Amino acid sequence: MEVVHCPPGSPPGAGVVRCSGYRAYFAEPRVRHSAPSGGVKVILRFGDPVRSATGTSGPVPATASAFVVGVKDTPGSTVHAGEVHSLQVEMTPLGAYRVLGVPMRALGGAAADLADVLGPAADLLVERLALTDDWNARFRLLGRVLAERAAAADAPDPAVAWAWRRLHRSGGTVAVAELAAELGMSRRHLSRRFHHQLGLPPKSMARVLRFNRAVRLRAMEPERSWTRIAADCGYHDHAHLDADFRALAACTPTEFATRTDVLARPS
Repeated sequence: MEVVHCPPGSPPGAGVVRCSGYRAYFAEPRVRHSAPSGGVKVILRFGDPVRSATGTSGPVPATASAFVVGVKDTPGSTVHAGEVHSLQVEMTPLGAYRVLGVPMRALGGAAADLADVLGPAADLLVERLALTDDWNARFRLLGRVLAERAAAADAPDPAVAWAWRRLHRSGGTVAVAELAAELGMSRRHLSRRFHHQLGLPPKSMARVLRFNRAVRLRAMEPERSWTRIAADCGYHDHAHLDADFRALAACTPTEFATRTDVLARPS
């Protein structure tokens, strides 16, 4: 399997966390499970279709040359078969809001045909990328397109942008009531605006961010106990951590750490 990552420190465009190219062939269907990352994924595919198995509010569009998966707080699965030849972009909710030009709530964690969001420009972009053989050249082309779209887009609500950055920096530990108080607005008003633009209410987003921080800490320090990780990440106790892993990754923390078919991409 060929995997090429955009060079560290040079993701193509503001708001892009990670950009990778993939090419492989699977004679038998291969299932890959995923957990929420708190971001938006755009997949531009040049090979055979990818099917969703579970965990989205709609199937991956079977005939789409590109699709986008909005921010979600549920686990999911995809099935790969035949040739897998694609480019995947992972963006922050703020970055996706600007590049895609639609409120993230409109995507609702579902897999949607990118052409339904961007129009004919989506298929044209895939065609241009497919005709570009070098991965680095593809990354540069994609970067130019994303930068142009972001520059022409309306800026997100300043209060929502501030709340997202504060929540993200805290690893999901700051309370929504605290965010609202610091912004001088009601919790309900902040939650409605946050959900509309970024795809999840702040409380749900905080849950996803805490989960990903726990995953990241365990990967960095495998010897650190889950009980200590629960305390460090703001969980009430180990049982609270375990409940979130079951809800977001469909397995226990220990199972998550040992399985090779479960993928989370914390930023």
